[in-house]
Amino acid sequence: MQQKLLFLFGEFDNQLRKQKCTAGIKECLLRGDWPTAPPMGFDIIKDGGRRRFIVNSKGRLIRKAFEWKARENVTNEVIRERLEFHGLKIKNNQRISEILRNPFYCGMLAHNMLEGKIVKGNQEILISREIFLKVNGKLDQLPRGYNINEENVEIPLKRFLSCDGCGKAMRGYEVKKKRKHYYKCSTKGCNNNKSAEVLNARFVHILKYFEINVAKDLLNLLREQVVATFNQMAIGKKDAYQELSVQHKEILAKIIRLEERFVEEDIERELYRRYRLKYDIEKEEIEKNLLLLSKQVSNLEKVTNIALKFCIELPKKWFFADYHTKQQLQQLLFPSGIFYDKKSDKCRTFKINSVFLYVAYIQQVITKKKSGIPELCLEYSAFSALVAGSRIELPTSGL
Repeated sequence: MQQKLLFLFGEFDNQLRKQKCTAGIKECLLRGDWPTAPPMGFDIIKDGGRRRFIVNSKGRLIRKAFEWKARENVTNEVIRERLEFHGLKIKNNQRISEILRNPFYCGMLAHNMLEGKIVKGNQEILISREIFLKVNGKLDQLPRGYNINEENVEIPLKRFLSCDGCGKAMRGYEVKKKRKHYYKCSTKGCNNNKSAEVLNARFVHILKYFEINVAKDLLNLLREQVVATFNQMAIGKKDAYQELSVQHKEILAKIIRLEERFVEEDIERELYRRYRLKYDIEKEEIEKNLLLLSKQVSNLEKVTNIALKFCIELPKKWFFADYHTKQQLQQLLFPSGIFYDKKSDKCRTFKINSVFLYVAYIQQVITKKKSGIPELCLEYSAFSALVAGSRIELPTSGL
């Protein structure tokens, strides 16, 4: 009996402690203070006896992930690959989703003990609430009479197409009554809109210029020529890439050391901010140059094989692809997108992927059908000049 009473008193005491602990955590959350370790991207510092969460180097990369998702609508896999390139490894796409759904990054707190409530936190804000809501598909209520689907295969050119008048991206929408899809400039009053069916068909016709058909028998020769040409262009770039990689490691080490000294209170906040800004600018410049060079020193043979494989029945592959595959293929061929002018009903582009450009050009040389790409306002003379401007050696007559 005595043992049972002691056990009951012990249980009662544990329940009281649990209630006090729960009440303390809830009170902490309601004040805007996170009671446990912060999510990835934050460091803990002590300020006047209180814990503060500040954004660290990983957090700045996570900020880029939110921006990529909000502005480019890239897939989680693309985000994961970009983060890994910048030095932040995320194990899988599910983890990316968890990060993008966490309101902690926009300065808010969500916890089971808050019983569904969201409170404003005291941590440093990593991204704005607007970007967070946009990423999570809760921004911009749909206008009446329109139906917007973020991944609608009927409007794959949205945000890839831009208005030639104002330069803004064109969005896609559906008119419910007509059950038809359209592309429209996002600038109010611009009135640059066009049937999605018409522009999609025009894009398929543009892709036909990059399709390998009559030159299939010369595919191996074409592959060798492209690889040889780009290898010649890449001479000297590998050494520069390696040198930049070393500089990148050095600047990351400096940033880590600076953060350690700040956390250990070896340096003042003002000095930390000054040098952090300096290092961030240097790091961003190095990463920009690394990204440019990485495109030139990568496995050219593999890239060429992928490009040539895509060029076989290219329009058909694009037409039957899913939404994300279409978007990726579009960006691959035309990195700067395509601009549409309703008044002239014409399209143009500022840049074409060099490998695909070369494939289209060499086919016109072989077949002696020197048409250029009229659908992009490129006559043959301008078309060949664009190839020359890409620093691709033009084929000799004996090719």
